[in-house]
Amino acid sequence: MVETEVCFQQIIFYIISPVKYFLKIIYKVLLLLVATNSFAAIGTITEQSNTAPSITRKSSTLSGTKGTGVEMSDTIKTTQGKVGITFEDHTKVDITENSKLVIDEFVYDPNSKKGGKLAVNIALGTARYASGQIAKNNPQAVAINTPTATVAVRGTDFTATVDELGRSTFILLPSCPKGWVDIEKDCKTGKIEVITDEGKVILDKAFQATKVESKETKPFKPVIVNLSEDMINNLLVLSPPKELRESDADKHKNKAEAKGALDVDFLAENKLVDVLAKEEKEMYQDKLSRNLLDNDFLANVLDIINAQLAAQLDLLGKTKTGLLPDYVPTSGVTVEVDDLQVTLCREGNGDTQCITTPKNQNTTITQIQGPVEIKNRINNGGNTHITATQN
Repeated sequence: MVETEVCFQQIIFYIISPVKYFLKIIYKVLLLLVATNSFAAIGTITEQSNTAPSITRKSSTLSGTKGTGVEMSDTIKTTQGKVGITFEDHTKVDITENSKLVIDEFVYDPNSKKGGKLAVNIALGTARYASGQIAKNNPQAVAINTPTATVAVRGTDFTATVDELGRSTFILLPSCPKGWVDIEKDCKTGKIEVITDEGKVILDKAFQATKVESKETKPFKPVIVNLSEDMINNLLVLSPPKELRESDADKHKNKAEAKGALDVDFLAENKLVDVLAKEEKEMYQDKLSRNLLDNDFLANVLDIINAQLAAQLDLLGKTKTGLLPDYVPTSGVTVEVDDLQVTLCREGNGDTQCITTPKNQNTTITQIQGPVEIKNRINNGGNTHITATQN
């Protein structure tokens, strides 16, 4: 009887042991698969509209629909659609139509305040970057590259636009909470460094911009572009702002000319907005599906708006009546006009002098900078006199 029990126990042991060994192997394989998947998934496509982007991963191509994971070394290309990517550290990158983004490197440990690294390459089109935890922990660990420049991020938002030749335009954006009302009160603006082989510039003011022609040239001197964020989303992808398209010589030559469409908050100019909206509606039934790389559209849209704006403001010096009867373009005075007020600015002696007055008020403005004295009437001048003097 005892021998029978021993034999039975041995039989059970020989049966159970391989099963336990097999279960251990399965358990280890599952752990390995989970670990591998966790390592590979560095972010997710959280927003996607119109045509889904393609994701090139090693030798395969995936469709980047909402919810698709992204991995290191992925190349994301958009055509007639937009996509938003949220990385594991909550860094967000939004890509517009006809763009290309390469994820070069991503390392992140949520339990480490010092660890982490992010490097992406914006090869073509427009992308918007919003800093996540890696940039907050260690700003030096984030590098955003284009074919002609590298951006060192100091915890902020910005857009980068790259054309077919690699020329890059960067605009620093304010970081605003949900439901913000006033940019200056509710939002924060960090700073970025735009770096080439020949030098670098720092952007630290909202809507400050620079452009890079090649790695072998210095970035343009930063300028503040008078754009709302909606205007950037709708127009920047089409063409760099006028300020950045002008060479230094062109800037000097054109400084006194009528302000361009990107120099004025023309969202307040209802007629211009209505005209542009009507033209866009006729040209494109679906705004997200339009071909943003159409050469004729790229070349003409801002010129058309600029001509409309100049005609509306009547600032070309062809008449001696109206809002600014004494205005002379060659005086060096630039003008900004909205529904409520008029602003006259002039650069001289290394300083900029600006005076703002109600649009419907009769005012005489005198601007004195060293030996230069410029006088302009608002409407018919009247009895209100404003004089600004700089030595």
